[in-house]
Amino acid sequence: MADKLTEQIKVLMKQSDKIRNIGVCAHIDHGKTTFSDNLLAGAGMLSEELAGKQCALDFHEDETERGITIDSAAVSMVHKVKDDDFLINLIDTPGHVDFGGDVTRAMRAVDGAIVVCCAVEGIMPQTETVLKQALREKVKPVLFINKVDRLIKEVKLTPEAMQQKFVEIITSVNRFIEAMAPEEFKESWKVNVQDGSVAFGSAFHNWALSFSYMQEKGISFKDVIDAYEGEQLDEMVKKAPLHDVVLDMVVKHHPNPKDSQPYRVPKIWHGDLESGVGKSLMECNPAGALAGVVTKIVVDKHAGEVATMRLFSGTIKQGQEVYLIGAKKKVRLQQVSVYKGAQRAAFDEISCGNIVGIVGLKDTFAGETI
Repeated sequence: MADKLTEQIKVLMKQSDKIRNIGVCAHIDHGKTTFSDNLLAGAGMLSEELAGKQCALDFHEDETERGITIDSAAVSMVHKVKDDDFLINLIDTPGHVDFGGDVTRAMRAVDGAIVVCCAVEGIMPQTETVLKQALREKVKPVLFINKVDRLIKEVKLTPEAMQQKFVEIITSVNRFIEAMAPEEFKESWKVNVQDGSVAFGSAFHNWALSFSYMQEKGISFKDVIDAYEGEQLDEMVKKAPLHDVVLDMVVKHHPNPKDSQPYRVPKIWHGDLESGVGKSLMECNPAGALAGVVTKIVVDKHAGEVATMRLFSGTIKQGQEVYLIGAKKKVRLQQVSVYKGAQRAAFDEISCGNIVGIVGLKDTFAGETI
């Protein structure tokens, strides 16, 4: 299994149009960890029994005890849409505003965000704070309305009342996007049910639906309510697994690095855009100058410090000497890798557009530019 996956990743990481770098924006306790785990399990990165109990992105003991995600580790998944495979890198973004700096850095590394909202409570202050950060960094949102099971079981809404509730949430999210998004994206980045940039479901029960998916598979709201009332949830999960619906949405609506870097680089990099480096960054050019930003340092008990980096330009190689701008020194890279779940797969070289795990950047810090 793993080797087949490593081979797939090896092929996909060289095709920047097949890469999506994404994060999740969510209020505390709106089900982000369960949501992320189910994406991983569905994509074959985590056994399904463990999903939800595993908290795959909460690697650190202090996090697992506190039940919140502090560290933005990264994980890569391969997802098939029709006949095409895509490499989806999920960076775990902190949902707590206390980790504000971490949120900004994680957002620097991604091009798209899945906004997770509770169907009962709607968009909450914490979600708004993280989404504001995402929009500020020119990260494009899609919406996932979670905990729909509560509307059915606790609030006992009819299909019409449920749809009305969704419309209210979507309207409030769009009002926020219009207020906070950069001028050029205020309209085009609004989410809407018709084009499939909104999905809804239950991360806890592992199903999801979007308008396009419902049309394609012939599923209706009534089917969802019937599944809960007739206790046939397993059928629902088979028909509309969360990861399929959500990752389809990501592939369709989130930009690849080649499309996103021309409008994101001027926000992230304040150098001369007409220079060689500037052009290489804007074009996501694997043959250009090496440039990337460290988003996080995690200590691995075998490898020591592992720096997670979004590579914006050039190709990074094992054993290569690189210059750290902040530390003003050169270091030699011991290992370069791509994430597979919580594991890393080492490669000889990795081209720009990818999220890379690096061993050998002694005493570096999150926010360092290489």
